[in-house]
Parts: sequence; structure tokens; C-alpha cells
Amino acid sequence: MRKNFIYAVMLLLGFTACRKTEVEDIFYASPEQRMADTLNFIRNELKTAQYGWKGGFATGLKGGYGFYFQFDADQNVSMLSDYSTTSGTDLKKSTYRVSPTNTPSLLFDTYNYISIMQDPVPGVAGGTAGQGYKSDIEFIYVGKKGDSLLFKGKKYSYPLTLIKLGKNEQQSYLNGGINSYKTNFAAAYNNNYMFSYLSGGQNGNLGVDIDYAGKIIKFSYVNASGSVTSIVTSPFYYTISALNLVRSYYVPYNGKLIKGLTYQGNKIQLIFTDDTTTELASQNSPLYKLDLVFDYNKTFKKLVAGDPIPGVTANVHIFDKVRELFLNSSPTRPINNMYFAFTNSTTAIFYISYTSGVNPFIASATYQYRREGNRLWLKRTGIDGGNNWNTRSAQVAPVDALFGTGDEREFVLDWAASSDISVKFPIGAIKSATNLNNMLYGRLGE
Repeated sequence: MRKNFIYAVMLLLGFTACRKTEVEDIFYASPEQRMADTLNFIRNELKTAQYGWKGGFATGLKGGYGFYFQFDADQNVSMLSDYSTTSGTDLKKSTYRVSPTNTPSLLFDTYNYISIMQDPVPGVAGGTAGQGYKSDIEFIYVGKKGDSLLFKGKKYSYPLTLIKLGKNEQQSYLNGGINSYKTNFAAAYNNNYMFSYLSGGQNGNLGVDIDYAGKIIKFSYVNASGSVTSIVTSPFYYTISALNLVRSYYVPYNGKLIKGLTYQGNKIQLIFTDDTTTELASQNSPLYKLDLVFDYNKTFKKLVAGDPIPGVTANVHIFDKVRELFLNSSPTRPINNMYFAFTNSTTAIFYISYTSGVNPFIASATYQYRREGNRLWLKRTGIDGGNNWNTRSAQVAPVDALFGTGDEREFVLDWAASSDISVKFPIGAIKSATNLNNMLYGRLGE
């Protein structure tokens, strides 16, 4: 019996030893050697791509951006970008490194079109102070898939995809192809579409809202009653042949994933990951009803002051005017964030976050409200505890003129229309019941 027990123990130890050998065999070399091999692989892939690479990534604050890259063996990279018209044709050279910063990484270490988006000075590219667009210049290597190298930002983790180019594609990039594609796509879309969508999906219609300035697309799933069941927001970037969604932001629809948009003549088509396409439909009004989607417990709770919206007829463009008054005050006071929002079933707020010198401040007013369908009654009931609404009374005067300072006023929730054909997104508005051209309007926000 004892001999059997000893034999069993020895047999078990033998199996364990074999198993250990199998695990060790997985690692063909030391961690240092594996790191060196990976770095050499990345360097070789980058510099031996004869016709360069196209790529794109997302930022945290202002959509996605596309690039052309040509890497050389001397750690120089030549670059174009869809950031601006100039960057689409002005080939800039900077330096790069493939470095073992804890994990194999690609770093852009001198100033270039990628660095612009990280610039912490708001006046350079319109980013926020100290943060820029919340984007990276250092990217961790994730892997290779087909003719693509996959990375992700070290700080913000947004994906960067590099795709190897052919000769004709390279020539198109070098001959201003990014700018041409942006222009031609906008012409096809702006001249032939208003509120675009796909119809007949499992979850109803899919609204497609392209925000050129913000470099994002909102995909809204709209049911038969005109309510929004969910929204997916995807950053996009341009190549010479498509408006691409950033990898990991692809959008599900009818069992497939949407990866981009392109045009054929005057028709805009959605591209799926299986490379099939389907054509967008269009109508002259938003797919959903404003009073069904805009409330404290609905899909949209805010009207947001973003980039100016051209083509809207109003007596005063309140968001734009307030921003102008703050900027023209002394000292100048840039606004970081501004919106009107329903905060609960009875209370709303007009919120302004601004900077004076280097110090942040908030000015806000609260309102009691009640609703009946698309009719809204507002009465101001308070201002922020710091009294900044009163100290900035000259700057917030357009808000007080519309919403009042304590008397109840009646409004209508309605869409605002733009005469500018480049404006393709729904514009929500709170209009005075006594004069519909007195209104607060803006993008709908969550």
C-alpha cells in the first residue's frame, strides 16, 4: 500500500514537471529579448512601407483626425492631416521613436500635426487650457491585423490605426487628396440630404447626424412613435476615399457594424465592416419629436452652446451673444461650458463656466418650470451662491431678457431651422410664446 502511495506521488510530480516544461517552452526568450524583437518588428514595419501609411485616432474633446505618414530609418516622419486645409497639403517633417516605455510604444517627439491637438494653449488650436483636445502623442503597440498596425493612446487610450498604402493612394495624399475628398463629400451630402437615416432596422430607423466642426457622427435609434431609444456617438476622420469611424467606435445596425461613409455621385452610402454598403435616405424634418426627447428624464436634457450655428433667424443669438460679451469684458473671460438643462421634474438651470485670468468661475440661474406637451412655463427662482450671475449681469443680460428675472413666462418647444445647407443636425429651441423669433436655440445634449 505504501509503495502504491509513493508511486502515485512520483507520478504526480512527473506530470507537474512535464507541465512546467510546456509552460516554459511558450516563452522562447527572456522578457528583454522579446521586447527588443517587438520594437525591431515595429520599426521595420513602419520604415519599410514603401508608400507610407494612412491612419486616424479619436480625441477626448473634438472628434477624430486622419493622417498620412511616411516613416524613414533616421527616425523622421513626414505627415499630412485632415486637421485643416493647410495641413492637408503642407507636408511636415518631425521625428518619432519606437521606444520601450514599459511596453512597446510609438512616440511623436517633436512638434507636428498630432502635437497641435495636444497643445495646452487654447489660442493655438481651440483646445481647453492645459488639456488641448485630450489626445496623445505616445501610443502603445497593440498588435498587427492584416496590413494594419494597431495602437492605443498611452494616457487617454483612444485607438490609433495605421493602414499600409499603395502607390496610387500615396500619390493622391501627396496631391491634396484629403482636401478634395472633404470638399466632394460635403458637396454630395449638403446638396442632396437634410436629415439622413436608414430605415427598417430591428430597432426602427437610424438617424445619421454629421457634425463637421466637432468631427463626430451621432447615430440615433428612433422607434415608430418618434422617441429616441438610444444614441451612439462616433468620432470620425477623413481618408482620400471615405469618412471613417475610429476603430472601436463602429456602430451596430441590423446585425452588422457600420465603419464609415462614402459617396458615389450624389449618393451617400454607409460602409459596413464586411465591405457591403447601403444608401442613406433623407427627409426635411428630424426623425424624432422634440417634446418626446427633451426633458429631465428623456434622451436629451440640455441645449448646449457649441460652435456657432449659421443660418438660424432669431432676434438675438443668445448663446453666441453671451460668449461674445464674456470675451469682450475686461479682463477677457473665455467660456468653457454653457448650457440650459432640465435638472429634475420642476427645476431647470442656465449654466455658465468661465475663466477670469487663471481662475475658474461659475455663473448660473435656476428656474421653476412646468410643461404641457410642447408648452413650457419658466420662472427664475435663484442664482448661484457666489453671486456671479449678478456680478456678470451685463454679460448674462440676453438670458434675463428672454427668461426674465422672477416673472413667469410662457414658451414653446420647437425645432429651429437653418438656411445653411451644411447644417444637418436637429436644432432644439425654446421660443417665446409671444414672439417666436425670441428664442434660445442650440444642439441637443445629454
